[in-house]
Amino acid sequence: LNKDVYEKEEVIALTFLSAIAGESIFLLGAPGVAKSLVARRLKYAFENGKSFEYLMNRFSTPDEIFGPVSINKLKEDKYERLTEKYLPTSNVIFLDEIWKAGPSIQNALLTILNEKVYRNGDKEEKVDIRAIISASNELPEQNQGLEALWDRFLIRYLVDSIQNVQNFNDMITKSLESYKDNVDKKIK
Repeated sequence: LNKDVYEKEEVIALTFLSAIAGESIFLLGAPGVAKSLVARRLKYAFENGKSFEYLMNRFSTPDEIFGPVSINKLKEDKYERLTEKYLPTSNVIFLDEIWKAGPSIQNALLTILNEKVYRNGDKEEKVDIRAIISASNELPEQNQGLEALWDRFLIRYLVDSIQNVQNFNDMITKSLESYKDNVDKKIK
C-alpha cells in the first residue's frame, strides 16, 4: 500500500488497522497532504474493493451520497433509493470535508457507523463497509450539532506534509504509480 507514496507509512498502516478493527478514522490535515490518496490506496487491500468518495459541502444532498430515489418504487408508494455505486454498496468510503454535511446526511451516517445498517425506505440493509475514512482541514465547530458524528470517529490522526526535501523532490519529479493497484492478489 505504501509503494510510490512518500512519508505516509504510519497513516496508511493506521487506516488499514482501523479497517481491520471495524472502526472509522478521521484524518485532519491541510489540503494536499495525501488524505484522499491514503483512502484510495486502502481499497487495494481488499479483494473486490469498491470505493466511494465524496467531497461534502453545505449543499450536498442525500441523493449524492446514498443514491437517487427510485421513480419506479415511488409509483408503488415506496420511498427507496437506488444505492448501487453509492455509499451503501461500497466497502471503502472516503468522505472529505465531513463537517460540511447537512443533518440528513449526518443522521444516516450515524446509523451506518453505529449499526452497519442503512435504512432504505422501509428496509434495513446490512452494509459491507470495511472502512470509513473521513477528512477535513478543520475540526468540527463546537455547538453545531456535530458532536455525535465526531464521537463515532474513534481514531483521529493528524496528516502532515512531506518533511524530507529529497522525498518531496522525488515525488514531484518522478513518474509514480501511486494510484495503481500493486497489491498481490494472494494477500488481499
